[in-house]
Amino acid sequence: MINIQTCWEAYKTVIKKVAKETAKECYHKITSHIKALEKDIKETNNNPKMNTNNNLQAHEAYLANQLKQLKKKKAKNQRNCLNTKLANHGEWMGGIWSALGKEKRPRNPIYRLKVANLNLTRYERHSKRMAELARKHHNTLQDEDIDPNMSPEEYTEKLENILRVIPETQCLQEPERSSMNWKISEVQVSKALCLTRDGTATGLDRCPYKLWKVLEKRHNKLRHRNVPSFDIIKTISYLFQDIQEYGVDKRMEFNMGWMCPLFKKKDPTNIRNY
Repeated sequence: MINIQTCWEAYKTVIKKVAKETAKECYHKITSHIKALEKDIKETNNNPKMNTNNNLQAHEAYLANQLKQLKKKKAKNQRNCLNTKLANHGEWMGGIWSALGKEKRPRNPIYRLKVANLNLTRYERHSKRMAELARKHHNTLQDEDIDPNMSPEEYTEKLENILRVIPETQCLQEPERSSMNWKISEVQVSKALCLTRDGTATGLDRCPYKLWKVLEKRHNKLRHRNVPSFDIIKTISYLFQDIQEYGVDKRMEFNMGWMCPLFKKKDPTNIRNY
């Protein structure tokens, strides 16, 4: 028996590949033609007889018109390509959405990174090893000023000593009864979901806020008809309450995020400047 879903996914993959190759071929042809026309126009304008020869002037006008039409065609293709990417990308994190508002600046790649903790200055130029240097630097920052040999009792005592320094006027009165210590309710989850903005970048699961809103709307609609349905708000509330009670399971990736180091200032080869 043929799986329709599998066939549809295969069809979309083939169509996407063909469209991408066709667009790429068309883009390079137009770009090459534009460069050739610009070169011809430059040579025509540099001709000493340009100001007196009507044939040269007419030829230059013809080339300029051709160049104008090609640039319009290139701009139209780019718009169509952008619309296709937006439709295909949806609300996934990063990618085309993060690139829309960026200023188009020349790329300034970093070709090397300085290897830390060496007496002699040495640079790493291999991309994967450069990424490994960045990863190690981030992990080092997470463990900075933390003694791995410290016992739980010593850690608790150190924490209590720090808490004693906090002035009494800045301490919470009856912290166990504070609203920050209450269990999350379904009303709070629903309100928080309502306040989220559609079209924002998603997490690593690629599930946009709009998905949860649609599920909530569908459940409310079916509930009024007394039809059993999946309650996403109750599910999320149970999840948050379980985390409040027992913490995040280390086997899960619930709190995993995506980090992109950005260079700030000074020496771009030094990972400490990121």
